[in-house]
Amino acid sequence: MTKRKKDQQKEETSSLMKIGYILLFALPLFVLIYFNGQNRQEKLKNESFTTYGIIEKLRPNSQKGTTTRKDVVYFYFVKNDTVFHKITDLTENGIKRLGIKINDCYEVKVVKSDFGIFDIDFKNGKIH
Repeated sequence: MTKRKKDQQKEETSSLMKIGYILLFALPLFVLIYFNGQNRQEKLKNESFTTYGIIEKLRPNSQKGTTTRKDVVYFYFVKNDTVFHKITDLTENGIKRLGIKINDCYEVKVVKSDFGIFDIDFKNGKIH
């Protein structure tokens, strides 16, 4: 009888330990992802410049994983006589829904210190 109680206690302890280990690794990862996103948003708000991006290629309905799909937009902008090519993702059918066409021009906010952090405004930023 005592043998069974010890086995049950070991099983309960091991499942609690597993949950503890998961939390030990998941919580710092979540905090890292959250604060990285906050840092990127702050840089976009405070340390960015506005330029214009021109759409150069559209890939509607591209495969994202095994079952999901997305629309991919390739665009470029010019800064100090250098052309920077960038890629951004939209939800499926986003290109059609927003009416994006090749050679359209949109406002782009780009961080001065890191051109990899940008925000292109497809809804309100179209330049005629």
